[in-house]
Order: sequence, then C-alpha cells, then structure tokens
Amino acid sequence: MTCLTLRPGHACLLAGAALVLLTAPATALTARHDPAERPPATGVVTGACIENAAAYSESTVLQTTRSGAYQDIAGTSVAFTQGSAGCVEVSFSAEAATVPRELLLTRVVLDGSTICIPAGNIFASDSPSSDLADHAMNYICPGVGAGSHTAKVQFRSRFGGKVAVDYRTTIVRYAP
Repeated sequence: MTCLTLRPGHACLLAGAALVLLTAPATALTARHDPAERPPATGVVTGACIENAAAYSESTVLQTTRSGAYQDIAGTSVAFTQGSAGCVEVSFSAEAATVPRELLLTRVVLDGSTICIPAGNIFASDSPSSDLADHAMNYICPGVGAGSHTAKVQFRSRFGGKVAVDYRTTIVRYAP
C-alpha cells in the first residue's frame, strides 16, 4: 500500500485518492433558520422565574404536516392559572423526524397570540433514515400576567417536505 503523508505522525491518503476540504462563511451557520421568524436576540438573554407549580399534557398520536404555516400539535395544549405576574417556562419533548433535506420548526404560543422565546427553533432536521428520535426544547414566556392562560406547541415544515411528531410531553412551569 502506497501512502501520501499529509503531516508526519498524522493520517495519510492512499496514492491516487483526493482530499477535498470545504469551508463555509460564518453566515452559513444561520442560513438554516427561517428569516421570516423573529430573530433571536444577539448575545445572551438572562432572567429569573419563580415557579412552584407545573401542569402537563402527554400524547401518543402521530401527527405529520408538509405545511409551511404553523399547525397546532395535538395534545400539547396546557391550561394553567398564574398566581402572580412573571415568566412561564414551557418544556416540550417529542419523538420527531423529517424527510431528507427538511427542517421541523416549533414554537410555543401563549393564549393564542403571544409567541414565547425562542421562536421558530429548528426542533428536528433531516436524517438519512427519517426515523423518529427524541428531541427537546425549553421556551420562556416573559411577562405573563396573573390569571388563567393556555400554552400550546405548534410545528411546521421549513421547505414543504414531510415532518412528523409522535410521542410527546408538554410541561408548563408557572407561579401558583
């Protein structure tokens, strides 16, 4: 076997083989996010939530979409009563999958209109097998007033290919 040494003491290429190195600009790292979504804040955002209560929902119903518009994910709606103004945390975990070259985006909507942060995160991306796998994300809903509220999770396809969620749990942590 003939070997072309790249650097002494490191891996080598077989004679006649080609090595291709690709580099991408830093902007390519964010290109997969949807520019129509509210962009994340620059830097780090911090805060504190007083949470002593939790409510949850769980579903095992497979749901798919090809829609580029957000769809409610069945079985993720959680009603709760916030005892005092403050933030609310929504944790969402699910088995999720996409077809190759597709992205599944999720968001949490509070009371049908307030989008919690981060908005439009890439919850699952393409996989060679399109098999379901566990994924999770935490969302923060800042400035939630005292009273009755409902949080729900929505999803959509980024490029119009099939995306899916199956077994899922939504947990809302709030001030009692």
